[in-house]
Formats: sequence, C-alpha cells, structure tokens
Amino acid sequence: MKGNLDNLLEPNYIEEGNKKILTTAGAFGLLRKGIIENLGLQRAKGFLLRYGWSLGVSDAEEAMLKSTSIDYLIKQAAVLHLSTGHIGDIQSERFIEWVDSENIKTISGKGKWIHSFEAQEHLKHHGKSDMPVCHILTGYASGYMSTICKKSLIVKEISCVAKGDPECCFEMKLQEDWGLEIEEELKFYHEINIIEELEYTYEQLLEQRNYIDKVSKFHKKLTESISNGSNLQDIADTTFGLLKIPISIEDLSFQKIVYAGMEEDEYSSLSKELKESLIRKNRKNNKPLPHFKETTRLKTENQERLITPIIVQKKVIGYCTFLYLKETEKSSENNIMFIERVANAASLYLLNEKTSFEALEKMKGYFLEQILKGQYSSREEIINRGRYMGVDLETPFYIAAIDYKENGKTAKDSNDYYEQILESIAKYLDIQGYKALIGQYEGKIIMLIPESSNILLNMEKILKHIETTHSFYNYKIGISDKAEEIEQVLEYLDESLISLRMSTEKKIIHFKDLGIVGILINSKNVSGIKKIAKQELGALYKLGEGKQKELLKTLYVFLANGGKLQQTMDDLSLSMSGLMYRINKIETLINKDLRDSSQSYQLLLILDSLLALGELEI
Repeated sequence: MKGNLDNLLEPNYIEEGNKKILTTAGAFGLLRKGIIENLGLQRAKGFLLRYGWSLGVSDAEEAMLKSTSIDYLIKQAAVLHLSTGHIGDIQSERFIEWVDSENIKTISGKGKWIHSFEAQEHLKHHGKSDMPVCHILTGYASGYMSTICKKSLIVKEISCVAKGDPECCFEMKLQEDWGLEIEEELKFYHEINIIEELEYTYEQLLEQRNYIDKVSKFHKKLTESISNGSNLQDIADTTFGLLKIPISIEDLSFQKIVYAGMEEDEYSSLSKELKESLIRKNRKNNKPLPHFKETTRLKTENQERLITPIIVQKKVIGYCTFLYLKETEKSSENNIMFIERVANAASLYLLNEKTSFEALEKMKGYFLEQILKGQYSSREEIINRGRYMGVDLETPFYIAAIDYKENGKTAKDSNDYYEQILESIAKYLDIQGYKALIGQYEGKIIMLIPESSNILLNMEKILKHIETTHSFYNYKIGISDKAEEIEQVLEYLDESLISLRMSTEKKIIHFKDLGIVGILINSKNVSGIKKIAKQELGALYKLGEGKQKELLKTLYVFLANGGKLQQTMDDLSLSMSGLMYRINKIETLINKDLRDSSQSYQLLLILDSLLALGELEI
C-alpha cells in the first residue's frame, strides 16, 4: 500500500491570500454537526479527515519556509497544532531512525490529545459514540508529519473521550508499517467524486431492484406450482430450472426425499461424504447427526452446501439444500433468499399433506372404534366403508394390541404421547405401503391388519421403529389368531389383549403360542378358572397385598423355570437361602409339593390363566 497517499504529498504552495480564518469551537461544532447529519457518519469522517489533513499540510509547508530541519519541524508540530485551538495540550513521544541528518529511515510515535474540541462537541451534539471521533486532529497530525518527513505517515486514534474512554490517545506509524490494520482507514483519505458515488449507489440500487424482482418472480412460480397440485419433485425441478443450482430435499437424517440437477450416482456420493463428515464432527456430542434450525453453510472436500430447515407447525422435519459442486460455483448471500423460499414452499406442501394424512387417519381410527363398539348394523356396511378407507375387510385379518409403559426416563404427557405414537405408526405404515386400521381402545393402541398387507411379517420392524423414534416408553405387542369374518372382531380383540398380558418376557407374542392357556381363556370359562385358582391358591390370596404379590411372583418364576433354583435365583435376584425360605413357605400355605410335576404343571396353568385374564400381574 506504500505510495497510496503520494498525491497528498505533492507540494501545495500557499497561494496569495490563503489566510487563516478564526472561528469558535461552538460555531465549528455546529458546522461539524450539520456535516454529519447531511453526509452520514462514514462520509463525514472522510470529509473531516481530509479537512484536517489539508490544515496539517498547510502548516507544515509554512513551517518549512523557515527551516528544512526535520528535527526542528517535528518540534514545531505541537506548537502549531496548539495554535489551531483544536486541543488544550498534547503529550507525545517518538522513535526515529535516521538515514542521515536530513532523511528519516523509519519513525513511530504515540501520545494523547488533551481537551479535544472534537470530542467535546461530538458529545454535546450527538452523545456517546461507538468509535473515536477526533477526525480533524487525526487528519492534521497525519498531513503535517507526512509533509515534513516526505513519507506517508498515518496517525490513528485508538481511544477517545467521546467513546467513554478516559483520554484521547493516538499512535503514529509509517503507512507500510501499519500493514492491513490501516487498510480501511486509508479509504477515508481519498475523496470520491459525488457524481461517481451517486452512479455507484444507483448501480447498487438497480442491482438490488433486479434481484428483488427475480426473487418475487421465483416466489410466484413456486406458489403457482403448489397451487396447481405439484409435489416435492416438481418443486425441486422448478427451482433447478429457474436457478440452475442443483437442489435436494432431505429428511433430518439427510436421507433423500427428492433432488434435481445431478445424476443419482453423484448425489449418492456427495450425500455419503456429507454424512460421514457430520458424523466425525458431531462424534463428541454422542449424537449421530446435528440438527440445523437456521440457514447454514457446510463445506466438505467435494462440495459446498447451503442448507435451510423445512419447518411445519414450529417443528423442523427436514432440509432444503443448494449444492455447489465445482470450484467456480460458490454459495452467494443472495441465494439465501431463494433457498428459504424453496423451504417455505416445501413446508406448505408438507403441511397440506400432513393435514390430509391426519384427517384420513382420524377417520380410520374412528371407523375402527365404531367396529369394536358394534355400531354398524350389517357386515356389508362395514365392508363398504372399509373400501372407502382403502382397507379390504372381506379377507381374513388379525388384531394387534400395543401397550406402552414408562421406561424410567422422563415421559411426556400420556395423551400427547398417544397421538404421537399413533401418528408415527400410521406414517410408517403409509410409507411402507401397508394398509391397516389403527386406533385406540381401553388405553391400548389397536391395529386391524388384513392378511394380505404383510404387516404381520414386519411387526418387529414396526416395533423397532417406534422404540427408536419414541424412546420414552417400553412396548409390548399381542397378536390374535387369524379371523375369517369381521363380525368376530371382538373375539379376536380379546385374544390380542390376552396375548398382550401374557407377554412377560417377549415383546411380541401371538395368541397361537399360548397353547392350552389360550384355549382355556378363549372358551370364556372365566368364572371356573377363578374358582379353581381360589381353591388351589386360597391361602396365598388371604395374605396382604405386598406379601401376596411377592410370593405369587416367586411361585410363577420358579414354576416357569421348571423348578431350577439357580435360574430362579438370578431372575428374582435372591440368595439361595432367601429363595428356599419362600418356596417352603408357599408349599406350607398351599399344602402342595412344588417338585411334583403334575401339581406344578397345574399351578403354572392356573397362574398363566390368571395372568391372561388380567387378575394377576408378574
């Protein structure tokens, strides 16, 4: 940057009649106030710096007519500056390295201006500033020293009373010694022709107007696209067609929904690279991928991405992304407005889809509830209504009951959670193309599953999905036998609920796997089972609730383990002496030998039956 101010160092001899004009600080303060109000702070700063520079140059040239000794001229600097009335006093120190007695190799210095009129007037008219304001003083010192030293010397104010600092302090260095630190400051020393400035401003305004016009037309095209029933792929294709920037719409895991502007292999490669990069960076947070709640730039070795969230009902559900694939393609600030409008369009589309989907699922849930409550008068009415819902109820079907209980973590509100889990299962089924009715009955989530839907074969995947997406609860699923007629739905609902109660170890249990217990319960011989249970376990029933539950659980686990003591100890976390004490007490109370296979089998069958009926909890 050396030489940038050479034009300011050329001799500027005092013309005849170039007299000094005296004025008061107050009057000049008013003039300074008007300049700032009319030109703005930035342009006023440049004007005042150049004004101060001109005063400094004029005083330096006048002093040089008396002596050319640099040492003398430097000493005169303080005297001449004080004579302007700009300051009350000055304190400074300098370091000078000489080439010879007349030429300076390098010079630097620092000091402070005492009672700066500029700082005082600025506080009076404008209040506290967020930057130093002694521009005339700074310009004067820079102009004077640059002229006498015949080198570009720049003075910079580093603290200012108008800023709230205790003193107005400055530093002085050769222009080249400041380096990049003074680059922005140098621009203020060069006057810009007002016509050129106006032309530049007009060009900027024209460019901005054209940009806003382009954004407006782009937004209109997207809005029309949605109004005409376009889907996400249409939105992506329209965006690429208008902007020629590759685009993708992805879920929160950066899994593809749609993309446009690149080949599938290229997209897959870039997507893999991005996910690997994000996983590496996010590993310390113990999370697989970060979530972005505002427009963000991401860069990897082969791509740069401008990502903005898709928000539906105040929840981030995915991302819109512009991909910049080549070195010549860079993310522009202007593109932020475009990508955010694409995200808005995607949000509108997905909100509409969500609303339609939820409305349909609520209808299905209500339909299932009506079937279970027997509110339809004929089989034909149910089948016809099922066709309307997209579910074939003429074919065989199964009933699945899903229960959920807190797993120890902070759980959400039960009603809110039911809605979320129901929506999550329904969406999963919809994405996989499965047809089923899903709703709620007696606090359980109930699914009516047509045999042709193949859902039964994928029940473990459904369970894993809800366990992953909603980890606040533990889940169990009970599944009925195959039903042939829709009129039998309540019978098979009971089977699913019985299976659910019997799933003490397994997370998914089928009614057919219950064996004779299932047959007994399904025979509706409930009163008989309860009567036998009281006869065989009567003494246990008379104990207090806590002791009764403890001994019944011990009995059930012991019998279910085939009388194996070690396995029972481990399952109940008991010592051998503790277990033997309980077993002996149980045998005494019910007057039975638990090592007798016929007696133990009968007791286990009774306990399983009570468990299936909901009369017993293990």
